[in-house]
Amino acid sequence: MCCAFEDLIGWKIMIAIRNCMIVDPIKGPTSYKQDIIIEEDKILDIINSDSSINYESEIDTEGRLLFPGLIDIHSHFREPGQTYKESIETGSNAAAKGGFTTVVVMPNTLPPLDSVLNIARIESSINNSKIRVYLAPSITNRRDGSSIVDIDAILNNFESMIFGFSDDGDFVQNGEIIKQGLLKLDGKFPIMEHCEDLGIEYKNGTINHGQLSKKYNQIGRPVKAELNAVIRDLKLAKEANGWIHIQHVSTKEAIDQINNAKSDGINVTTEVTPHHIFLNENELINNLDPTFKVNPPLRTQEDMQYCLKALKSGVIDVIATDHAPHSREDKIGKFIECQSGISWLENAFGLVSERLGYRIACEKMSYNPGKFFQNLGLNIGLIEKGYQADFFIIEDQNWNLEAQKIESKSSNYIFKHGNGDLVNLRGKPILTFSCGKEVYNSGEVKSDNYA
Repeated sequence: MCCAFEDLIGWKIMIAIRNCMIVDPIKGPTSYKQDIIIEEDKILDIINSDSSINYESEIDTEGRLLFPGLIDIHSHFREPGQTYKESIETGSNAAAKGGFTTVVVMPNTLPPLDSVLNIARIESSINNSKIRVYLAPSITNRRDGSSIVDIDAILNNFESMIFGFSDDGDFVQNGEIIKQGLLKLDGKFPIMEHCEDLGIEYKNGTINHGQLSKKYNQIGRPVKAELNAVIRDLKLAKEANGWIHIQHVSTKEAIDQINNAKSDGINVTTEVTPHHIFLNENELINNLDPTFKVNPPLRTQEDMQYCLKALKSGVIDVIATDHAPHSREDKIGKFIECQSGISWLENAFGLVSERLGYRIACEKMSYNPGKFFQNLGLNIGLIEKGYQADFFIIEDQNWNLEAQKIESKSSNYIFKHGNGDLVNLRGKPILTFSCGKEVYNSGEVKSDNYA
C-alpha cells in the first residue's frame, strides 16, 4: 500500500500543481484555474493561480482538467496463484494509467485470501504497489461457503489493509454465516455479496435467462436468482444492523428491493459495473462472443436502462469495474467453457465520461466511493485541503483504447461492440498522482515510488 514520502533529507517535500481546472463532483469543472500545493502525501492548500508565486517544484497543467483519483472497490489482481493473468504490480500499473489511485481486490485467488497466512503472501506486493491497494478477504474459509473465517485474527494482523469481506464470485448460501459476520463487523466493514442464488438448476448458467438462452439453447442465469439473494441479504442486514454491500447489481427487480431497503433505513450500499449500464444482451444477439461473458450476465436493454437510471438517482451508490483479467487462452473457444469477466481499469473512466459526462464520472467513481473509506479514517475522493493528494489530469479528447499499449497482463478489454463498432472514450488520463507521488505520466508508469 502506498505511503507518505519519507523525510529523506530532513525537510518536507512540496510540489505545486499549477493552472489546473478542478472537477467537482457536484458542480463539475471549475471555470477558473487553480494551484494545488502538496506536502508529502496530502493537499496542503488550494489557491487561485498566481503567476507571481514561484515554487521550488511544480507541474504546469496548462489549464487541463484535474480529477480526484478514481476509487474502484471491486477488482481482481489474481495474486497469489494466477499471476500469469495479472499481479498486484501489473494491476496497479493498469489502474494508475486509468486514473485509479485506490483499488479493493477480491479474494478469489489461489489460495483464497481467507487467513492471516494467505494474506501474508501478498503483503509485500501491496506495500510496494504504486497505488493504494485494499483487500476484501473471503468471508468463508477456502471461499467454499461452509464456515466463517477468523475475522478477529485477520483484523488484528491486517486491519489497515482491509476494506470489507466477500466471497465474490459465489453467493454464500448459509445465511447464518452472513449474519454472524455482519454482527461481528458491526457496520465498520461491509460484507460484499455476489447476489446470485443459482441453486442446482442454474449453477452452470452462462447468459441471461430468457429469449437469448432459448435462442442458443444455453442454461441461463435468471433475474430471480439475483432478486432472491438480495432479498435474503437485506433481511439479514436489518436483523444484524450491519453493513451489506450488493455487488454488481444488474436487474430492475433487485434495484427496487434495494431502494425500498434504503428508505427503511437498512445499511445497504450497492455498485454497478460499466458493462451493466452501457452494454446489454444484444451484444450477443448475433454471436456468442466470449468477450461479453460476465457474471452476472449482460441483461436486457430495459434492465440496463434501469441500472443507469438508478445510478443517476442515487439508488446505486458507485460504479465499480469488476476488473477481471484473463489470458487469451481463457477467453477463446466455446462460450460455455470460457472464463467470465472483462478488464476495465484502463478505459472505465473514458467510457463513463463519454456516456455520462465528467461530473457524474467524478461523483460515482471518486466522491461516492471515497465516502466508504471515512470509516477507515482515510480522506479520499475529493480535491480538498487536508485530503490525500490523489488525482489525475486528462487530455479533454476522444480516444480509443489500443491493445498494444495496455499495462495489464491481460487484454480482455472491450475494444469493439458486438456489431463491430469501436468503443469510444472521452477524457484520456495523462498524469496520475497517488499519495502525493507521480505514478503515471504520458504513457509511462513510473518505475519507482517517487516522482
